[in-house]
Amino acid sequence: MKYEIYIFEEAKTASFYKKAIAEYEKRLSRYCKISCRFIRKEKEWEKLLDSAAAMASAGDAQNGGGPCLILPGPDSVSSEDFSEKLRRWEMSGQGKKLFFIPGAHFAAPEKEKLPILNLSDFTMNTAMTAMILYEQIYRGYRIMNHHPYHK
Repeated sequence: MKYEIYIFEEAKTASFYKKAIAEYEKRLSRYCKISCRFIRKEKEWEKLLDSAAAMASAGDAQNGGGPCLILPGPDSVSSEDFSEKLRRWEMSGQGKKLFFIPGAHFAAPEKEKLPILNLSDFTMNTAMTAMILYEQIYRGYRIMNHHPYHK
């Protein structure tokens, strides 16, 4: 499975977030392919979202490998539920899952374009949200493969 994470970067991302993301990419390499891309230009972000929205409307994005938007909200998923989502995405045959992490001022119009995945009730900056998404994907694979999460 391949995961692509697009992050709208409103300000320069702190190096410790990038180091944490790199560490999770290394750990996840045994389970899947994963990459992230920081987007700084609004027009490029809108173009990516429009393309993802067209992809979402063409298929079953909730159960398959279609794109989704990462936003804070009250319906956040547990680690076990997220692991089950990963398993379903892998079994869907799509091969690729796209995640979009918007900046604070983009959230309202994007809600109409893509299915939403809530990782937490907390509002976080985009880099922290990306780091937590990486961590949850890693934790999900550990749960799915019956491996201990903590060493």
